[in-house]
Amino acid sequence: MEYLSTAPWIDVIVLLLLMLAFARHEADWEPTTARSGVYFWFLNPKAVLVFFPLCILSRLLMRLYLGSGQILVLLLFFLPLSPLLHRFFYVPWRKAFLIAGCLLCYMILVAVGIYRAGVSEEKPDEGLILEDFLKMKGFEG
Repeated sequence: MEYLSTAPWIDVIVLLLLMLAFARHEADWEPTTARSGVYFWFLNPKAVLVFFPLCILSRLLMRLYLGSGQILVLLLFFLPLSPLLHRFFYVPWRKAFLIAGCLLCYMILVAVGIYRAGVSEEKPDEGLILEDFLKMKGFEG
């Protein structure tokens, strides 16, 4: 469960950094002036309210559906991202798709990491041991 404790916060921070890099003058990305302990000083509360549940849901679903199911989860994560950026943060469509594409590349790396962690937790199949096979066939020696 360590992928849920701090990682969604990092996803929101990466999104805000992408908004700062690509849509600095158009987007409503500025950090809050309230010095809240929940949002720290540099997080935008509107971004936390809009994107934090989306990041948590995508990480949970990626953990539950390993392998090819993660592709669908990434698609479901990517599709609402551009309209949300355009609607709530006033980012032009072209830059919203650019930010969403860059965040999708980042989330692909996260999905690969979750997949590797999930595969390493599973017990590997040892297969049939040669000695057991020979005992079953009656070749004891």
